[in-house]
Amino acid sequence: MRSKVFFVRAKKDEGLESIGGKTRWLLKSAGLKDIIKKGSLVALKLTFGEKGNTGHIDARHAKFVADEVGGLGGKPFFTDSNTLYLGQRTNAVDHMNLAYEHGFTPDACGAPIMIADGLRSGGDFEVKVDGNHFKSVKISRGCSDADAAVVMSHVTGHMVTGLASAVKNIGMGFATRAGKLMQHSGVKPSVIGDKCIACGLCIKHCPAGAITLRNKTAFIDERKCIGCADCLVACRSDAINISWGESSGNVQEKMAEFALGVMNDKKGRILFLNYAFKITKDCDCLAKDEPAVAPDAGIFASTDPVAIDKASADIINAAAKADAFGREWPRIEWARQLEYGAKIGLGSLDYELVEKP
Repeated sequence: MRSKVFFVRAKKDEGLESIGGKTRWLLKSAGLKDIIKKGSLVALKLTFGEKGNTGHIDARHAKFVADEVGGLGGKPFFTDSNTLYLGQRTNAVDHMNLAYEHGFTPDACGAPIMIADGLRSGGDFEVKVDGNHFKSVKISRGCSDADAAVVMSHVTGHMVTGLASAVKNIGMGFATRAGKLMQHSGVKPSVIGDKCIACGLCIKHCPAGAITLRNKTAFIDERKCIGCADCLVACRSDAINISWGESSGNVQEKMAEFALGVMNDKKGRILFLNYAFKITKDCDCLAKDEPAVAPDAGIFASTDPVAIDKASADIINAAAKADAFGREWPRIEWARQLEYGAKIGLGSLDYELVEKP
């Protein structure tokens, strides 16, 4: 069955009044009123961005969503889960302070912040999926406790999955740290000895303490490695090698099964917005300002995470006149997450695009 994906052409730097009007049209068209009940607690899931990152969703744009949810009688709150890697979003206190720095304050955005998996990522809820990788998955308690959710995703590339959008935002983004570890456990990086300059950045950033220096070269202990690939981001000399072919595909499939867990928990009570603005090679977890790799396309809305990601990628690639994600990550088959998601019932690859006149 074809899923409807609603779309408006827009650019990140256009006026707030214009973005607000387009957001309201999208939410109305996609059926926001059907998932919001008076007094319901509504999770507004997004990524607040790491310190120094400017590509994340603009807090002023997010406010339009909070206002619409509130106008329907819902009680919105902005949320995300803590990260597996070491950074500014490892625990709820630092995570919330960073969100405030990026403009997501209750006064400015009209909604409070709650970190979905608790202070140190211990709050989880198990959902059955009966997948090929997992029989059940652990999602954040803040997701399961919410009555409904609106998922706001910034469409980007990604070092492990090639594409980061709605499926990743709920599959990885609503997982607890234990759930994230379950998804990454198959990725095993290694060090290219003649490229390593022994700078120690990978050691500093490894959350598992799996990297040491041996004979002035970094060494990764596979027994301790959790497969988060944070060393790949930290390295400045291209000395980290990952066998992407199988491991990336497995991560994408595991991520899709986690996303299915979120969808099973929120049947008929979840809506997605994809923001195709400042489309970068890496996701918003990278703590720096990256250049765009494709032109701004606009904003998408749907109740189907697979369809909205497929439509977003199609429109972006058409504007770039190339496979923008494959070009940036040529060793990753980024569509694997969508194809597998369709196979397990997460959503549909077949969509009907409804563009705002």
